[in-house]
Amino acid sequence: MNVAVKKYILLFFAVAICIILPLCGFSAYADEAERNIEKNTAPVTVTVVADGKEFVYSDEKIIASDFSVEEEMERRRINAPLGKKIELVDMLLSKGADYECALNVCFPRLASTVDAVEKYLFVPSVNSEVKYSGGKFRSTRESSGRALDKRRLYAGIYCCLKFSGGGRVDASTVTLLPDVTKSENDANLILKSSYTTDFSASTSSRAHNITLALKKMDGVCIAAGQTLSFNAAVGARTESNGFESAKIIVDGQYTDGVGGGVCQASTAVYNAALLAGLHCGANAHSICPSYCPPGLDAMISSMSDLTVTNTTGHAVYISVSAYQGKATVKIYGEPNVYDIVPESVVVKTIEHECKEITDVERKYFDATAQSGDRLLVSPGKDGVISETYLKYYKSGALVKRVKIRTNEYKTAPQIIAVAP
Repeated sequence: MNVAVKKYILLFFAVAICIILPLCGFSAYADEAERNIEKNTAPVTVTVVADGKEFVYSDEKIIASDFSVEEEMERRRINAPLGKKIELVDMLLSKGADYECALNVCFPRLASTVDAVEKYLFVPSVNSEVKYSGGKFRSTRESSGRALDKRRLYAGIYCCLKFSGGGRVDASTVTLLPDVTKSENDANLILKSSYTTDFSASTSSRAHNITLALKKMDGVCIAAGQTLSFNAAVGARTESNGFESAKIIVDGQYTDGVGGGVCQASTAVYNAALLAGLHCGANAHSICPSYCPPGLDAMISSMSDLTVTNTTGHAVYISVSAYQGKATVKIYGEPNVYDIVPESVVVKTIEHECKEITDVERKYFDATAQSGDRLLVSPGKDGVISETYLKYYKSGALVKRVKIRTNEYKTAPQIIAVAP
């Protein structure tokens, strides 16, 4: 081989080495760079800005706990590239899914970020309430609240991911209106009825019991559809509950008992409730009391109750005032449809008998009494058969007359004690 040929061969190998070696080095460098990029590339992020605060969602890869979970994740493309995930989201949207459901298929951790935003932005609305103070019912002012507009936020996140590959999204809110406003409460705080009972002639103990029982009814609210129990509201007529001994009616006779006079309090509530158009359940005394017409009393005992059911569409409120032997029960609520007037009709009167007893035990006379002295122990009470009606007026005209009770009251004998 001559010198010239050797020179050409050496030149060829030199050129080949200069070309191949750099190419091999570049290829190795490119592979390493690609691996570094894949390793260090940050996940797609979406920053939700809510009222000045940032909530960052990072679409990081999720490690499957087992094969079945991994299979499900592949189906949902949870760890797929962003483009593939958006393809699935678009397909779900085309089939009628909303943005929230579609995105949560591929981005299962997104919901927790949205929940955090929702909790941060939420402000509950406050309803107007009726408060009782100083003998008056007043309504408080309502206030509106706010809540995250989730549909709009999910739509914004979808657009951010699809068109920008991540970024910032502003969260917006919707207004939460209160269920009850002050104007609505004010419109349903109209005086429906007022009833006054006079107990100025009562003993101090009886007056105390009436006042105490009515005080327990002061400020009571009966919600729409709710039934009030007088016994439950007032409690047991016992000394431990603050009541004193006074005259009560038992089987047609007046006798001493703790809580005497409370029936006059229940009767006042009963009549106010009737005038307010409420449905009442009440029982009559064995003899007709003197503080109301026949058929308009409400006898209370451990076995007998007064119930008042609120048949209106809104709550009703009871206010009681007592002063100088008189108590007034007022009921507030929605305006009455009718003016209601009770009517007591005496069907029959049964005359009472007179009895004289010789006071040999000196229950009514002291040692200074002379033989033959007479003392009226009980004035007596005629028996009565009565019917009770409610008359309903509108614009001054009688619309209807409804019978609500028929009662038969016993006689109570007149009793005169004679000194032996």
